Amino acid sequence: MPYFTYLPHLVMFAIGMLIGLEVSYKWHSEPFVRKRIEPIPLIIALIGGGFIIIYAPLGLFFIGFVIGMRPGYGVYESIIGILFALILWVAL
Repeated sequence: MPYFTYLPHLVMFAIGMLIGLEVSYKWHSEPFVRKRIEPIPLIIALIGGGFIIIYAPLGLFFIGFVIGMRPGYGVYESIIGILFALILWVAL
């Protein structure tokens, strides 16, 4: 029974990754990677980093959204969001 306590976390992370992949294919039709930080995924990653401290399944959904984006997109934003979560965790 204790194994089911992490089920909402895993499900929300997986749903976030699938939605992030679908949305990123709509946002980026080009096959190459632009080496810049995009503002919308960065905001989503920061929101996810903040929500991980408050309510982990919702935070994992937002982090999963950015991690699940097309290969090459969302890498820097994911790292910034996870670092933001770690800084909040240490500060609180």
